[in-house]
Amino acid sequence: MTYRSDFIQAITHQEPEQLPHSIKFTVEAKENIERFLGRPFDPVLETGSGVVASHTNNGWEEVKPGYFKDYFGVVWNKTQDKTLGIVDQPVLEDAEFGDYEFPNPNDLPVYDFIRRDKEKYPDHFHMVSIGFSLFERAWALYGMEEFMMDLIAEPEFIHELLDKITEYNDAVIKNAAALGVDCVHFGDDWGSQLGTLISPPMWREFIKPRFAQSCAVAKEAGLLVSLHCCGNVEDLMDDIVECGVDVFDPFQPEAMDIWKLREKYRNKLAFWGGLSVQKTMPFGSIDDVRKDTEELINIMMPGGGYILSPSHSISGDVPLENIKTYLDRATNGAEHCLTALS
Repeated sequence: MTYRSDFIQAITHQEPEQLPHSIKFTVEAKENIERFLGRPFDPVLETGSGVVASHTNNGWEEVKPGYFKDYFGVVWNKTQDKTLGIVDQPVLEDAEFGDYEFPNPNDLPVYDFIRRDKEKYPDHFHMVSIGFSLFERAWALYGMEEFMMDLIAEPEFIHELLDKITEYNDAVIKNAAALGVDCVHFGDDWGSQLGTLISPPMWREFIKPRFAQSCAVAKEAGLLVSLHCCGNVEDLMDDIVECGVDVFDPFQPEAMDIWKLREKYRNKLAFWGGLSVQKTMPFGSIDDVRKDTEELINIMMPGGGYILSPSHSISGDVPLENIKTYLDRATNGAEHCLTALS
């Protein structure tokens, strides 16, 4: 058995032989581990994580210290949040495209990342990760306030904008599938901690048809579909299943009732995450981390349909001892980057 087969079995509701798990790090958290080790480290091989995501949010041009231009021409300020950043200046104004041109989806660094990652990690589960995939891409291009207002004031322009983004995404999916990835991973946050950022009816008008189309493109290409969507989107879960999503993350216990959702959607939707990065990992004791990890394994794992993971990227305030405690259990005692931590 390989990491790849374990992930595929779990996502397709079979019980794998080995515990499939993953862990991701913010820039700050990775820097903390490298300071402890005194050297660079590989966050895939040295944690036993079974998944590799070749990401469209990598390979951006640094236009000045701490500021990076993405492939759409949007500049992101990463001087405070080094991992994601915030939009410095949108590129679209006044509900019109003007002379703006979308990037060529056939000429992106992500395809080189896929080739490199497949060679480096041949036994792993490979995803092409389309960050800021639809809703987030639209407001990043246009500005959050303007986008939200023009859902009502300029719906025809918003529909056209979302159509163009979807066309781009569909091309990326097809190109990545031809390179042999296993899954497309959409990153698109539709929720706050309390509920959806736009009303479910509005989401069904503007987002659902395009997202469902891209899921269908992925399925036609033989790929599994993963959705990363932060916040409380319980009101959209039936729609998410209808769109063709196979596995949902980050599965945040602070935002949704993860235990209820797991039971409701057994054999319909797999889940990825669940270990709190807002409470347990940064503020819990070693015993808290161990207890919560064991609970997820014992309740979520049986019957397949679950991948063990923290509920988001590990942030810089998470103690190394807590990361080690998670990895000790996730790897079933195998050696990992923090094994020597006492």
